Amino acid sequence: MLEQGKWGQGAPKPSEEFHNRFEESLKLIEKKAENAGEKASAGAEIIRMDRKEKRRTGRLKKAAVGCTAAAAAMAVFIGACYQNPVWASNLPLIGHIFERMEGQLAFGENYEDYAEPLDKEAAENQESGGQESGQENSGQESSDQGSSDQDGSAGKGAFTRTVDGTTVTMSESYCSGSALYLSLMIESEEPFQDTRLDGNGQPSISLRTKENYSFNPQEQNDLVYLEGEFLDENTYTGVMRIDLNMKNTDASELEKKQAEAEANGEEFIIDAEVLDQYSTKLEIPEQFTLNLDISQIIGDLANPDTFSTGYTAEELEAMSDEEWNRVMTEAENEGGWNSFPNSHENWWMEGSWQFELDITADPSKTQTAEVNQMNEAGAGIANVVKTPFEITVNELYDDETKGADYFPVILDAQGKVMDVTAGSVNTVSVKNHDTSTVYVYLCDYDEYMDELKGRKQEDGFKGLMDEKAKFAAEVHFD
Repeated sequence: MLEQGKWGQGAPKPSEEFHNRFEESLKLIEKKAENAGEKASAGAEIIRMDRKEKRRTGRLKKAAVGCTAAAAAMAVFIGACYQNPVWASNLPLIGHIFERMEGQLAFGENYEDYAEPLDKEAAENQESGGQESGQENSGQESSDQGSSDQDGSAGKGAFTRTVDGTTVTMSESYCSGSALYLSLMIESEEPFQDTRLDGNGQPSISLRTKENYSFNPQEQNDLVYLEGEFLDENTYTGVMRIDLNMKNTDASELEKKQAEAEANGEEFIIDAEVLDQYSTKLEIPEQFTLNLDISQIIGDLANPDTFSTGYTAEELEAMSDEEWNRVMTEAENEGGWNSFPNSHENWWMEGSWQFELDITADPSKTQTAEVNQMNEAGAGIANVVKTPFEITVNELYDDETKGADYFPVILDAQGKVMDVTAGSVNTVSVKNHDTSTVYVYLCDYDEYMDELKGRKQEDGFKGLMDEKAKFAAEVHFD
């Protein structure tokens, strides 16, 4: 049941019908999410499908965790919220997005205790204007501060940019030293298109970014998925998480050598020696500048088109491997299905929205447990790092190329699997876990994917890990 108390004394009292419809929506979404299975993290796992399986599904595509029925169910709740606009105005927006999303973020809770407004002056002005006027003024501020220049660079506010009627405002930041969390608001003059909901009942929205960090001379290009919500048909608020452990390698020399080899028609093999010679691991300082360029805002359509080759399932099944691959490739290329984003599955907005952000890391709540052990095969754990929101396992190999042969598994103090929710498979959320002790394992990659992964919800899974893992460590935190 919805908790009204969190909205303050000025909150409206929803009807019993509203509560009932909300509960029904949640149950449907939870059921659909369970049926849809796990959401794969970017780069986390390689899904292997043979030709028979690809034919059975008709087309190898990325997993769609959300569903049209769940989207329709959530629309009931969103529509009801539109009818109670004072709920949305009870909390100011700028400087309070983390607070608004309390309990909804995958990597833990109480972000508001750590995050700081990027534009402290705007946040203070909003507070002094009162709670209701805070949100009402936010759209006007965005309009005034971010004029509609094509490059998004104009405007008086350093944290607000407008391009072609779409305004992006950066709100708050928190940096643990290993991850950076940024909250933002997106306002569109035109209503957002209907957007697919992910397994957590949140709109599936991502940002294509170019990132330049003051500690790394190499530009970083990324696709960052957001956690967030629509406040109304024109306003979205969300949080982006950037894994800084993926941003602290300067591989510009390596890329240069690889390009030279390709231009000369030479084979360029990347092994541990080459990595060590042509790439540099960089230290992440406590203070740094991030020049963030959001080039696209991308959403997954709630009702995407259905892919078709023009052939029946029986005709496809009768084809040879060569014919089947040719038909699939031609259909994807001709229809534009191979590009991302594409009009069949996505809506998107073109930028760019550019920001210069001064970031200060807070390592005071970070604990590092040193392990520095390897097995006889030269695979092990260097250390385990815990922040208020996540735990990261840093692997240790005598040859870095061995990393592809292993998969890390982390269990909490009760032996419960701590699942990867975003980014690297080495990082898990601490949310809903007792992390006073964690058990860290390195498993043979193929054995884990083929045999062990499907049993991780079973009682006694820790015993199975103790038996099957190639390396194990027990780590304690305060």
